[in-house]
Amino acid sequence: MKKIFTKSIITTLVCSMLAVLAVGCTNGNEQSVAPTETQATQAETTIPQEGVNFSLEGLHAPKENDSDPFVGYWKIADGAGSNLKSFIYLFDGDGGASIIVGNMGYCGTYTVGTDEATGNETFKCQLMFGINGEYSYVAADDGKKITITNNGEDSVLEKVENPEFVTTAPENPQIDKKLVGAWDSGTGLYYYFGDDGRMYCNSYGTTFTYFTYSTKLNKVTAVYDMGGEQTDTYDYEFDGNDLVFDGMRYTQITPDKLMSVIQAY
Repeated sequence: MKKIFTKSIITTLVCSMLAVLAVGCTNGNEQSVAPTETQATQAETTIPQEGVNFSLEGLHAPKENDSDPFVGYWKIADGAGSNLKSFIYLFDGDGGASIIVGNMGYCGTYTVGTDEATGNETFKCQLMFGINGEYSYVAADDGKKITITNNGEDSVLEKVENPEFVTTAPENPQIDKKLVGAWDSGTGLYYYFGDDGRMYCNSYGTTFTYFTYSTKLNKVTAVYDMGGEQTDTYDYEFDGNDLVFDGMRYTQITPDKLMSVIQAY
């Protein structure tokens, strides 16, 4: 079943956010490829040795930056936006911000600086919900709370330790070992299939999703959480060394290359 991946992810993310607010609620060029049957097998291989620095947990993790009080994972504990307490906000220490809901994230940017006119410390953030605009801020001495203020409205951010948004590997995953590794569409879509039954997609640096997955008869069944368990099914086949996944062609790259691309966004 062909998916308009980026659009569907953003739509699902927006609807989930609107539901929390009580409002309610992969696209590519088709290519003709002769089908090649591959066999779903018990995972037997490991990722290439070039991936020794790679980890799914490390793809979206904050970097150390002592000059940035926002580095880390946060929730809005009080004030404006506190009805979004289930959302996790990631500020990565390098200008990258994300809203994380379940196993999915929507990406934006942020900066920390000083207002030249007032001398006040400023925080600017572009995200879809909850934190979006220019704020003054005051950080607690222990670094575990920050109060941000915009147009007289306060939001109290509280640090979250070890949020669980990366999927847990399933027991005895049934996968096609040819899929294992990182894949690049050349147009901004990236996939990673682990030999442990976990899967990752990054869509143009704007959204990302962690899944568990299994394969059978040239179909990938991918499961993730987004305000409840969601299941997607994708057709795939191989054309030489290329992967044709959900109608789009991918070439294999090292996991380290994938990590460098994701962290450069």
